[in-house]
Amino acid sequence: MAFTGLLAENNTMRTIRARVAFHTRQHGFDRAAQQLVAGNDIAATERLAAQLFAHWGDPLQQADERFLRSMLAEARAADGAILQCGSSLTTLILGSICDHDEQPKKQLWCLEADRHWANMMRSWLTEYRVNGAHVIHSSAKLFKNYVWYSLDPGRLAPEYHLVICDGNRASVRGAVATVHRIADRLAQRFVVLIRNVSSAADMKELAAWAKARDANCVLVDKTEGFVKITSRHAEPPLPESRSGAGSLKTAQNP
Repeated sequence: MAFTGLLAENNTMRTIRARVAFHTRQHGFDRAAQQLVAGNDIAATERLAAQLFAHWGDPLQQADERFLRSMLAEARAADGAILQCGSSLTTLILGSICDHDEQPKKQLWCLEADRHWANMMRSWLTEYRVNGAHVIHSSAKLFKNYVWYSLDPGRLAPEYHLVICDGNRASVRGAVATVHRIADRLAQRFVVLIRNVSSAADMKELAAWAKARDANCVLVDKTEGFVKITSRHAEPPLPESRSGAGSLKTAQNP
């Protein structure tokens, strides 16, 4: 017992265990990513997405699952280009969905303010041969009453069928900024998914913006500030996979 306890407290042993755990997670991440880009099954995509987050060290919570499922369903249903404000592991997932789609115009455009994270995401996309996603580094810029990317929207795709704004907390009034800055880049049929809308004033402005464009604005989850704006011309996404509904919760931090 004393000898076992001594090993447990030994710095060398702790270092070895940490390295083994790191490489185990790295191997699990790599395997899940390769399976993700190789297949195109809805349930498998949800399961592998959960594994990616778990191996990264950030297991999905219930609120994450709800937003992720909606994001995946809308991405599959989108008829054209997708805009993502802020890169994350979902960039890899959304890019793989675009790769498997028969429409060449379905591409993911991802804006990222952090140069290091943008470069890391580009390296992942290259490593796993995901060609349907493009990460654009664009520093944050203070406009009149909000913060958004300094990139001129005129440099983006002509139109977007789906816009995703998940990292709203990272910028001042990021959700409001997004809808205003890309308003003239939205397709006739569009869906905007926004998360972390915590301000009543922002929610009111989003609703007014949607109403002015004859679109529906729904607060899907008040706790998470999950807002969905849908043009009245947009068609509903494919039904969510029942087999995948429970699979997201099974992945835990290795």
